[in-house]
Amino acid sequence: MEHFWPLIPHEFFIRDKLDRVFQYLETKIRLKADDDVPVVATSLIPMAYDGLVREILAWGYKPNTNFWIFPYDWRQSNSVSGQLLARFIEEKIEGKCDDGVDIINHSMGGIITRAAYECGAPIKRVAYIACPHFGSPLAYFVLHPQINSQQFMSSIYPYVPTAHWRSHDTTDIDSRKTLYQRRKELFIKFPSIYELLPDESYLNNRPMLFADDKPTYGVDETYLRNDWAFKAQDMQTNVRKAMEFKKELGQELPGNKDHDILVICGTDKITCDAIRYQTNFHVSIAQRKTTYVMQRGFSIPYDSGQHGDGYVPIASAMASISGLQEYRNSVLIPEVHAFLPNEKTTIETIRGFLL
Repeated sequence: MEHFWPLIPHEFFIRDKLDRVFQYLETKIRLKADDDVPVVATSLIPMAYDGLVREILAWGYKPNTNFWIFPYDWRQSNSVSGQLLARFIEEKIEGKCDDGVDIINHSMGGIITRAAYECGAPIKRVAYIACPHFGSPLAYFVLHPQINSQQFMSSIYPYVPTAHWRSHDTTDIDSRKTLYQRRKELFIKFPSIYELLPDESYLNNRPMLFADDKPTYGVDETYLRNDWAFKAQDMQTNVRKAMEFKKELGQELPGNKDHDILVICGTDKITCDAIRYQTNFHVSIAQRKTTYVMQRGFSIPYDSGQHGDGYVPIASAMASISGLQEYRNSVLIPEVHAFLPNEKTTIETIRGFLL
């Protein structure tokens, strides 16, 4: 067994290391909870949650006694991960706990927690940190073949995004692709990223796409129909499966919203959540008589004004389009997505919620 994690900056210049990571990411993905796959999730990304874990242990929790970490293959469907989480909880608390467990999750972990609820997992209280409950437009920008999401992909791996990896073998197509192209082709194979698309709950209230400056509402009109739809049949199938899964989770977080739910989300970072599509070539005249041409296709994604944590818009992280106030134990923190779990205010808030 060999562990692998996202590369550190200088390693993106090393072709062999890049190829090894892509090889691992291209391995078989579990489609059912009982599937036999070569990937085994064993631990957390180094340093990603060190501050939070260190504080939890300082509160008196003991590893593998009353505190456990659930790692998962983030490529697979959150439905599968939710089933595995439910089994994990039952196994760990068997004969030890009668009133359920408390869960602290981050990002997509919130969707997995809700999926575990659906499987009957004995969950008592949950702290959701920056969870894209209703989806993240970033997933749409990354998935759509016609959208140049290079600037967003490079925010995930901000290293040489347009570099070409040269090879003496001119028949080696992969060697002539950019790092951006290789990532884009890889991501469309992961079931989880389709479940991160803004869902009906989000799109019925807050359009992500503006076609010829008109807002586009709903899942079908955004992803499956019209000039800007996903064209590949397998992508449309994955969208439908993902939206059905999200519909099963519902629009509300499970549990008593006054006592059992803590919602934490980042609020003040530019978070691109909208994009424009032009169906035809369009000529406009500016105030100073300057003529410019708006080409057919997608604009560059932009922040419509709601902000968020850089990855998750506020409307999605709040798990309620109508407003954060529905969840009494809720905190807005001006921090970026990756740093929120270890942020001091986050940790203090979770401590007050659980202890």
